[in-house]
Amino acid sequence: MSTSYATERHSSTAAAHRDAEVVIDAHGRIIGWSSEAQDLFGYPAPQILGRTVASVIVSPGREDAASVDATAARAMCGAPIAIRCQDGTTQECRVQVRPAAGAYGQWTVLLTSAASDDVDSALLEALFSESPVGLCVYGNDLRLLRYNPAAEGLERILGKGSLGLQPHELWPDSNARAFEATMRSVIESDVPVTGFDKRGHLPDDPHEHVFANSAFCLHDHAGHVIGLANTSVEITRQRRAEERLALIADASALIGTSLDVMATGQQLADIAVPRLADAAAVDVLAPVIAGDEPNPCNPDLRRIGLQHSGAPAAAANDPNVDYRRYPYPTCATRSLTDPQPHRFQTRLQSGANQRDNETTEGQPAHVLVVPLCARELVLGLVTFYRLDSRNPFEDCEVTIATELASRAALAIDNSRRYTREHNAARALQRELLPQRSPRQSAVETAHHVVSATSGTDWFDIIPISGARVALVVGATGSAGLSGAATMGRLRAAIHTLAELDVSPAELLARLNALVSRMTAEHGGLDGDAAEGTGATCLYAVYDPVSGHLALASAGHPPPIAVYVDGSVHPVAIPPGMPLGTGESPDDTVELAVPPDCTLAFYTPGMLTESRADESLHSFIDLVSATRNTSVEESRQRIVDALLPTEPAQGAVLLLARTRRLDEDQVATWDLPSDPAIVATARSLVQRQLATWGLEDEAFITELVASELVTNAIRYGKTPIRLRLIRDQALICEVYDGSTTAPHLRYARSGDEGGRGLYLVAQFTQRWGTRYTGQGKTIWTEQDLNTSP
Repeated sequence: MSTSYATERHSSTAAAHRDAEVVIDAHGRIIGWSSEAQDLFGYPAPQILGRTVASVIVSPGREDAASVDATAARAMCGAPIAIRCQDGTTQECRVQVRPAAGAYGQWTVLLTSAASDDVDSALLEALFSESPVGLCVYGNDLRLLRYNPAAEGLERILGKGSLGLQPHELWPDSNARAFEATMRSVIESDVPVTGFDKRGHLPDDPHEHVFANSAFCLHDHAGHVIGLANTSVEITRQRRAEERLALIADASALIGTSLDVMATGQQLADIAVPRLADAAAVDVLAPVIAGDEPNPCNPDLRRIGLQHSGAPAAAANDPNVDYRRYPYPTCATRSLTDPQPHRFQTRLQSGANQRDNETTEGQPAHVLVVPLCARELVLGLVTFYRLDSRNPFEDCEVTIATELASRAALAIDNSRRYTREHNAARALQRELLPQRSPRQSAVETAHHVVSATSGTDWFDIIPISGARVALVVGATGSAGLSGAATMGRLRAAIHTLAELDVSPAELLARLNALVSRMTAEHGGLDGDAAEGTGATCLYAVYDPVSGHLALASAGHPPPIAVYVDGSVHPVAIPPGMPLGTGESPDDTVELAVPPDCTLAFYTPGMLTESRADESLHSFIDLVSATRNTSVEESRQRIVDALLPTEPAQGAVLLLARTRRLDEDQVATWDLPSDPAIVATARSLVQRQLATWGLEDEAFITELVASELVTNAIRYGKTPIRLRLIRDQALICEVYDGSTTAPHLRYARSGDEGGRGLYLVAQFTQRWGTRYTGQGKTIWTEQDLNTSP
């Protein structure tokens, strides 16, 4: 066994106990004198070497000794003798004599101050009688050899019959096995161990006690380990205080990290078990889960958290107890009206026995019920259980439980408020979004909207003049009520601008200016910084007569186009900058779209943010596979494949399959700029309506056409074109090469003119003007009672 550690240790005690070594020959002359002997007796080596031992011994019967033989040397061993020092004083010493190594007839005499021995004896006696620190001595076999009264008083497990027992036999209800393993490592390595916690339940004491222990080896004169000493000091209060602080710190870090009521309740149960209780159940009033105000007078409790640890020793040793089958009922609903915690004892019946209607005595349990109170509201209860009847909840533990409940209650109330706002925002968003697709013949549509905790996305399908349809998708970048409000403002602005029938690029430019003004006025539509809302928008217009698609983007991804021949690719348009940045989108992109082409409009929430490129390819593949299915079935397939059950980000998918109006649904005539042509225009309209079987609409349509053609000839420029479209409504359009805006006048009774547009407005359901780069079109719509 290595003793290097022992030989390297130094202390004042070691210095005081060094032996003075003297070597004598067979005639009793001193032939060796150590430095320790010089320090102890004062003689330098040259002065003492050669003298006889008898010359310095003053003990009775030894003054005349001329020599020291083997018998005399052995006789001196153990008995104290007096040595005359150089200064004339005497020094009481104890003697040890042994043959000198390698020299026959010579002896090595070890002299130890008797005063040091007295100190050692007094110290040893004090340690085992007066010391307030517990001290136990164990042999190499870890059996108890000796202990002091302090150890007996601290652990209250030592007494008659303790000697000869090992730690696990002395204190079975503790971590003695781990302590024994530590003790063995100390004996094997000869390295002391400090700060080892020994904990367990003392006899007839329900509370756990903790002792700080140190262990070090005991050595003989040769440096061999002959046993182990163990010091012990009770630190139960200190450890409990540290554990409580650690529990509160961990609770602060864990509880409230989620804005979900259910998750917060489970966090409270997880942090309390097993550090505070064997089991914990968290119950809240039902309205809390829905985000509503709780009503303690209606105790409809719902469980949001449950945790339990392994069975304690008392329950584990009972074969009739199945710890995991206890239902942990809510034991004190009166705490809903009384904010004070309550402690009591009860018996938990096994869940299996309850189902089988068997009568059992039940497992005794200590119960602590703490109300969940926040902002003067009682949200529910947290119930702590201990199945060890010897371990009730102490006052300090009630304080800790109340602190945990208070933190959790505040987090649950924050979650409740968030849920209420989120539900209100989702309800507002649902109200603001289109409830059903408007009547139009240009495209067949299907959509899917996801309201989530981040982002507020929207879409629109807006019928506009000429049987066309505007398709809109956008994202605000903000969530909650502010996001829904932002979406409502943007949608209202888009509907207003769509009525002006401007190009997509011009519409987004005006919308961008509007958002910039609102951002400057309010510091962001949703209260964000003044750099804007981060909203994006894509605006597209499809014409089922010409088959053209015109679109522009403000920071939004382009739609995916799937053609009937199987080819698929994103529409090539410049992405532009988000709204509110001050930069207007590029010009409108126009392209011809064949019938039965599927256009997939989407917001970024449809794609996985961490794998955007891979997700986009998957999205394109899914859209490509839908060309032979209905848009509704295609929508469902894409949503099922891409969107998780609980998406964290809002998303919109809008599928639009293009249609074309039949040639016999459109009639177009180019007219000369001649007032006489007005009569011809009326005749053309009459014949076309007869062909369509719309004779009942002939009078009004002839009147409208004649007024519009007359205005075009009188105030406009060539070319002049008259067009009738039979769709959901009867549409009459007159185009001319002038960009002069028409003006609705209210003629006086004596005026001969000025009533044209007034009559048009009175006899039709809708009318308006749209402009192109070469002129304008005045259009009207008349509702039809029959389908086209």
